[in-house]
Amino acid sequence: MLSLSDLTRIATALGGVPIPGCVEGSPAQRAGLRYGDVMLALDGVPTSSWTDFFQVRRSEQPRVRVFRHGTEFEVKLPLSVKTRCPREVLGTALGS
Repeated sequence: MLSLSDLTRIATALGGVPIPGCVEGSPAQRAGLRYGDVMLALDGVPTSSWTDFFQVRRSEQPRVRVFRHGTEFEVKLPLSVKTRCPREVLGTALGS
């Protein structure tokens, strides 16, 4: 398993956001995201930061482009209109 620092380096090199894990039942977990994934784009718009993610998010079911183990794929991310921070997406505090 990649360390968080290695995952962050990979995400930065790909121009994406590292997924440091998801709590069971969180929107990210329900979408199938997991530790080690890198979020590359939201509805076709590159997301190199969580700020980018929240600036481009316009729907409650955005399509997220994900990089996992050398493969890219898309998933729908079930969000509430009230979702405003990474903790609400992942169900956990970043960096903890």
